[in-house]
Amino acid sequence: MFLAATNRLSLPCCSNKLYLLAKPATVSNSTSQRRNASQLPPAISSVFEYAADCNITQAMQWGMEGIHAAGVPWAGTFIVSGIALRLLTAPTHVLAEKLFAKRIHAQNFFTQAILKKVSEHYKIGLSPTGILKTEDPKVLDHTEKLIKENVPGYLVEQRLQASRIQNLKICSVPIWIFSSFALRNIINGDFAPAVPGALWIPDLLLPDPYFILPAIVGSFGFLNLWAQRKIYPAIGTRKNWLKTYDASLAFMTTAAVYIMAHLPAVIPLYWLVVSITGFAQTQMLRHPRIKSIFDIKRLPTDSKTPIRDLFLTRKMA
Repeated sequence: MFLAATNRLSLPCCSNKLYLLAKPATVSNSTSQRRNASQLPPAISSVFEYAADCNITQAMQWGMEGIHAAGVPWAGTFIVSGIALRLLTAPTHVLAEKLFAKRIHAQNFFTQAILKKVSEHYKIGLSPTGILKTEDPKVLDHTEKLIKENVPGYLVEQRLQASRIQNLKICSVPIWIFSSFALRNIINGDFAPAVPGALWIPDLLLPDPYFILPAIVGSFGFLNLWAQRKIYPAIGTRKNWLKTYDASLAFMTTAAVYIMAHLPAVIPLYWLVVSITGFAQTQMLRHPRIKSIFDIKRLPTDSKTPIRDLFLTRKMA
């Protein structure tokens, strides 16, 4: 989100791009004068120029313009584009969810096998929940050592590494970045399309005067982060690294909100669609019926009412 939002801050280096969006003389430009774009350093600007002109961006821009040519208003075009790209990238998230469920089941199965062996070896009981009925520190330390030595290797053999699953979830990020450049190309185009707004935003090519859209985007960013932490346990991840990762995401989300407050309102509108569809996708993949369609193993965090159960205590599925 942060990279995608910052791309609008750079002024295009190509001569065939407009440096400022043309506005009718009747439109007050006091807001845009207070929050105008600034030039990025040349090294970063060259990267942005390449991203704006690469084939992927041009293809996405062509697709957006095709949707608009079909009779959809520009605001609706950007909303439809966000939904379409979410559906296009959904398979990677479905595969990640399937591998994650397999990882949990494999880890539990292998751990229980080790606990059963330890229980038989030391002649101690094992509870139905998989807890050894002993407080002997030597037995517990030996058990923990066996789990750490054997479970990770088994997961690697099954290609269920946490890094692989995480990479599948974030591999769609470049798609969203390129789509943001396509959006930028359109609103910075030589024809400066009219993007009429609604409610408190009369023109989506002007920044949100009340910062409402950027604030909502930021709220969904933090909601997604909180939901991910509540739903998915951080297996195989060090707590310090996890805290650093979460702090970095929180910082980037906050920075993105500040940057989007200075950009045309159409950009936070687009990213609001991205955030809402991402949240909806995560919650839908918790529903037992949806999981059965994609042959995803069940987990205790599954729910027939996933959004409600994020905020309410419930029995494990």
